[in-house]
Amino acid sequence: MDRGEDICIVACETLKPELEAVMRARGCDYPVLWVGSGKHIWPDKLRVSIQEMIDSVPPSCRTVLLAFGFCGNSMVGIRSASCTLVLPRAADCIPLFLGSLARRMEYGSETYFFTEGYLHSETSFISECEALMLRYGESRGRRIMKKMLAHYRNIAVVDTGAFDVPGLVDEIRPFASLVDIPVSTIPGNLRLLDGLLAGGWDEGEYLVAEPGRGICFDDSLNLGAAQGGA
Repeated sequence: MDRGEDICIVACETLKPELEAVMRARGCDYPVLWVGSGKHIWPDKLRVSIQEMIDSVPPSCRTVLLAFGFCGNSMVGIRSASCTLVLPRAADCIPLFLGSLARRMEYGSETYFFTEGYLHSETSFISECEALMLRYGESRGRRIMKKMLAHYRNIAVVDTGAFDVPGLVDEIRPFASLVDIPVSTIPGNLRLLDGLLAGGWDEGEYLVAEPGRGICFDDSLNLGAAQGGA
């Protein structure tokens, strides 16, 4: 894809290590506008921030690559009057780390996923748990955390090749011990991020919204059928 002068990226900071790794591998120097990861817990605020970033791209930009999932329907209503928007068909960012929704589904709903970007995000779950411990003390804070995580049976560090995996596991292990959940490392796959940069977007894996066309809720449907590869 040799049109770097008219392409911009709007991306979540949670994906920064992985996106930068893929860009280095491709020798890609598209300008990137980063949206703070902390806004994910407020989809309406995230939507506003993403729209503001899209509206601020240079006039020369004709295509905006969105390095996000649909993220709690925060993409619904996003549009550009002058740019084509391209978005991976992923309900959240986990398939972007694993390579497909099918791979994400293999791990079921009882797995809690971590990457470096997520662990060090503004509102990571571990940060919230540390705040609980400070507020309620270790004993009560631990009980609250265990109730909050009662559904989970595994903590998985996704090895995307973009960060120090053993170091991240060491950071997570004390938290995992507190809540009695084992930690494992699983392989990642950045094919969806790489494909976002590569162009020639397959409609089953990427939404392409032409100028003036807003992203709607139906665009997030049929994701299971759309992402069978890995």
